[in-house]
Amino acid sequence: MPGAYREALASVTRNRNLRLAQASSVSAWTGEFLFLTAMTVYAFDTHGAVGVGVVGFLRVLPATVALPWLGALADRVPRRRLLVVTCGLRALTAGGAGIAAAADRPVVVYALLTASTVCHAAYRPVLGALLPALCTAPEELTGVNAVRAVLDGLAALVGPLAAAALIAGASTAAAFAAVAVLAGVAGVLAAGLRYESARPAGDPPAGRAGVVADVADGLRELRRCPRAAEVIVLGGVQCVVRGALTVLAVVVAVDVTDLGRPGVGLLWAAFGVGGLVAATASIGAAGSSRLGTLFGAGIAMWGVPLVVVGLVTGSSVAVGAFLVVGAANALVDVTGFTLLQRLVPDRTLARVLTLTEAVFSLAVALGSLTVPLLVSGLGGTGALAVAGSLLPVAVAARWAALRAIDADIGTRRDRILLLRRVRMLRLLPVPAIEGLALRLRRVPVAARTDVFRAGDPATTSTSSSPARWP
Repeated sequence: MPGAYREALASVTRNRNLRLAQASSVSAWTGEFLFLTAMTVYAFDTHGAVGVGVVGFLRVLPATVALPWLGALADRVPRRRLLVVTCGLRALTAGGAGIAAAADRPVVVYALLTASTVCHAAYRPVLGALLPALCTAPEELTGVNAVRAVLDGLAALVGPLAAAALIAGASTAAAFAAVAVLAGVAGVLAAGLRYESARPAGDPPAGRAGVVADVADGLRELRRCPRAAEVIVLGGVQCVVRGALTVLAVVVAVDVTDLGRPGVGLLWAAFGVGGLVAATASIGAAGSSRLGTLFGAGIAMWGVPLVVVGLVTGSSVAVGAFLVVGAANALVDVTGFTLLQRLVPDRTLARVLTLTEAVFSLAVALGSLTVPLLVSGLGGTGALAVAGSLLPVAVAARWAALRAIDADIGTRRDRILLLRRVRMLRLLPVPAIEGLALRLRRVPVAARTDVFRAGDPATTSTSSSPARWP
């Protein structure tokens, strides 16, 4: 593992495009966590708890509705350009919110905060759809996603601390201005990406009907890629429990243990530490072909500690459980994201990733809304046991499908190694080589038989015409 760890980390850091993409992601996500803190404080100072509820609604629903359309757009225009434009719009709207906050115009602030949230909503799925084209080998994707998870954890620490310092030393308007600066930096870094797109030229012109058709095609892609659908369904179940955990964390701290209200922060801190450690460790899994079973193991690990907390109450048990859940969350994030990047064709990848983000957001909201009913009916420990047991049961039911995903990726890895032995295919971008490996079929050819001759007419291979090797 140490050797694999060093090799994976080196492959990520020596790639200029990946360095720029990770730096852009750090800037964007530090700004997002800063933005979330400043937005919540501004809403509470202006309209109290009601204001916090309003901005929570404005943060989730408009962005969730917009995500499928942004994903369709990302599959029609250059993804780098879309990243730069959305970062620029994020900078303008966040900066405008800062000016409106200084002028005491709360309605304008809320409108601009909503627009700024929508602008940022597409950042992660669009960048995720772009990453395969920036990698030089499919195995780099796991390392890239693991490094991204580590940097996201650091952003989750630095962003709120920066917001606290700016609000204490200046105002929420200054915090919004800082978000604008970070978004601008993220856009400039994204503009420096240089890569060769694997998508064919001559995409259809943008238009309302075309975008609607693209969104529908993204939904149909999940039917064409049942392996990806398996990942999304299990990830959605995990997000329901994640939404429940936002409420259950308070129940654990106040009712189940003697940690009290300050213990809510301690539990989430343990969650963050576990995630940071696990994300760092998962860099070494870059070359693994067992991503499906690792993904399932991470989801099961999400649930089992919650059951333990419900059965064995105690402060130290609760802190340890949240540490394990945080580690499991990082494992699910890294492997799940990598699986979708490898299982979904590049031409619809952005659509599928944005649809996934929308489904996950709705699942989190569903979990946070339904868990109070569980608590009132079963009590805190009963709610923990039910919510936690949901995930291991779901993984056990789909374990055969997860193993089939591993077999699929292992076969594709062998095919990619074979294709890379052909000199003219070595420089193909990752999405292109993945597509060729997916369409390869083995055809027996008798010895001394000509496969093709000089002067034979060329044939065109499409998605319905698999490439072959003897």
